[in-house]
Amino acid sequence: MPHVESQSTIDKDARGGVQVRTLDYTTGLGLVSERKIRIKLAIKSLGSREAWFGEYDYASLFIPNVPFLVKKRELPFYGVNDKLPYMLMTILGLQHALAMVGGLITPPLLLAGPAGANLGSEAQQYLVSASLIWCALGTTVQISRFRLFKTKYYLGTGLISVTGTSFAFTNVALAYLSQSYSNGTCPISADGKTRLPCPDEFGAILGTATLTGIYAIALAFVPPKTIRKLFPPLITGTMLLFIGAALVQSGITNWAGGSGSCTTDHTIKCSGPNPQYWGSGSYLGLGFSSFIVIVLLEIFGSAFMKSSSVFMGLIVGFVIAAATGYFNGAVISSAPVGTFLWLSTWRLSIRGQLVLPMVASWTVMVCETIGNVTASSDVSHLEIAGETFMQRVQGGVLADAISATIAGLATVPPLTTFSQNAGVIALTRNASRSSGYVCAFILFLMGIFGKFGAVFVAAPPSTIGGFTTFLFGSVAVSGIRVLAYAKWTRRDRFIATASFALGLAALCVPNWFSFIFTYEGNNPGLLGFFQAVVLIVEEPYLIAAVVGVFLNATLPNATPDDRPEGEAEGTVWNEPATVLPPLQS
Repeated sequence: MPHVESQSTIDKDARGGVQVRTLDYTTGLGLVSERKIRIKLAIKSLGSREAWFGEYDYASLFIPNVPFLVKKRELPFYGVNDKLPYMLMTILGLQHALAMVGGLITPPLLLAGPAGANLGSEAQQYLVSASLIWCALGTTVQISRFRLFKTKYYLGTGLISVTGTSFAFTNVALAYLSQSYSNGTCPISADGKTRLPCPDEFGAILGTATLTGIYAIALAFVPPKTIRKLFPPLITGTMLLFIGAALVQSGITNWAGGSGSCTTDHTIKCSGPNPQYWGSGSYLGLGFSSFIVIVLLEIFGSAFMKSSSVFMGLIVGFVIAAATGYFNGAVISSAPVGTFLWLSTWRLSIRGQLVLPMVASWTVMVCETIGNVTASSDVSHLEIAGETFMQRVQGGVLADAISATIAGLATVPPLTTFSQNAGVIALTRNASRSSGYVCAFILFLMGIFGKFGAVFVAAPPSTIGGFTTFLFGSVAVSGIRVLAYAKWTRRDRFIATASFALGLAALCVPNWFSFIFTYEGNNPGLLGFFQAVVLIVEEPYLIAAVVGVFLNATLPNATPDDRPEGEAEGTVWNEPATVLPPLQS
C-alpha cells in the first residue's frame, strides 16, 4: 500500500532549526480511496498530542521583548502549503485576524456614524458585523485560488491575503456625504448643525461602487506590468499619502470628542455617557490610552503582541473607558446575539457625480492589491517575478475586484487586500494557508456574533479616534513607502510638485473651490456635473491623482543625463539610530 502523509505532518524550513516528527498512519485502513484515508487520518490525529502541539516553541510568540534581558528566539518558518499543529494554527489564525480587525471595522463605523450618513447605532453595529462576514468570505476566496474554467486566468492568490474594507472608498464616501449635507441633499436638524440620517445617499454610495466595480474587474485582465506603467509608484504613492492624511482629520475629530454639534459649538457638551466638552482632557486622555499602548507594544511586545498591537491598544482603551463611565453599555445590551447579511438594507441607486471619484478609488485598490500580493509573496519565500507570480497577482486583483463589486449588493462597503498581514507573516515566519483559513473563520464568527460589533459602537468616539488616527497615519506612511520606489528624476519631482501643490491646497483649505459654480437651475445633470467637479478638486487624493496621471502621460520621458539625485546622501541620512538593542523576533 502506498505511503499516505498524515494531515498532522509538520514541514519546516531547514533554516528554522527545528525537527518535528511526522505522524504516520498507514495501516489498518483497507482498500479505500485516498480522500477517505485522509479523513480517517485527520479524525485519528485529533487524539494525538503531537498533532495538536508538535514541538513548537510557543513561548517565543508570547514572551515580551525586554531590552538587555530577553535573548532572541528564532522562529521556524512555515511555507504556504505546510501543515501546522492544530494549536499553533489556531493561535496564528487569531493573530492574523487581530492584526487587521481594527482597520476592518473603522470604515463602517465612520460611514454610518455622525461623520458619515449618521444612520444610528443599530446600523453601525450591523455594518460592522456585515463587513466582518463579507471580508471572511473574500479572504477564503483569496487564500484558496481557483483556475477559471478552460482559461489561463485565476481567482485568488493562494497566499495569506486577508481582505478588509477599503479606506480609499471611505475617503470618497465621507467627502460626498459632507457635500450632500452642505447642498441640502441630506437633511440637517433645525439648529443647522446636527446631521440627520441620510440612508438614500448611503445606498447611492453602495450602488455606484457596485456599478463602477466593472472597471476594476476589467483591470484584473490587464497585465500587472501595464497597470504599473499607467499608475507608477509616483502616482499611487501620492494617492495613498493623501488618503491617509485626509482621513486623519476624521480620526483626530473623534479623538477630541466626536463629530456632533459640540465640534463647532463649544458651549455644549458632546453626547454620550459622562459627557464632556469637545477637546477636553478626559477625551484626549482616552484616545491617548489607545495610542500609547500601540507604541509601547511595538517597543516591548512579543511577536504576537506586535502584530496585534492596534487591536490590543483598542482593547486597553475600551477597558479604561468602561472603568471611567464612558462606555455605552445599553448599546451592547440591545444588540442581537446573532446577525447576518441583509438584516438591514438600503435602496441602491447611482449618482453620476460619484462615478469618476469611484473609478479613482478602484484604481487605488488595484494598485494596492498588486503591491500587497508582491509583499506577501516575498515574505512567504515565493518568487516575485515570472509567470507564476504574475498569475498570483492577476488572481488577487480579480478576487478583490469581484468580491468588492458584489459587496455593495451585500450591503457592505467595497473591500481590498490588507497589507498588515504581510507584516504578520514576516514577524511570525508563518505563511501557511491553514492559519489563513482559521483567520477567515474567526472573522466570520466575529461577524455573526452581533454583540462583538456592538462593542465598537458602544465605545466613546475618543477611544476609537485614538487608534484610528494611528491607522490613518499608517496609510499615509504606506504612501511614502511606495513613493520611495520612484526614480526621482527632475521629471518625477515636477509631477510630484504639481500634484502635491493642489493636493495640499485641498487638504489645508477644503472649501476653496466650493464657490466657483453659482448655477441654481433645475437641470439635475448639470448640477451633478458641477458637484462631481467640486468633489474631485476638493478631495486631496483625487485632484493629486488627476494632475499626476495627466502629467505622467504628457511630459516627455527623462533624458539619460537626468539621473536620480541624492542617492549617497540618502544612504547616510537613512541609517537607523536608537539607544536600544535591535528588536527581537
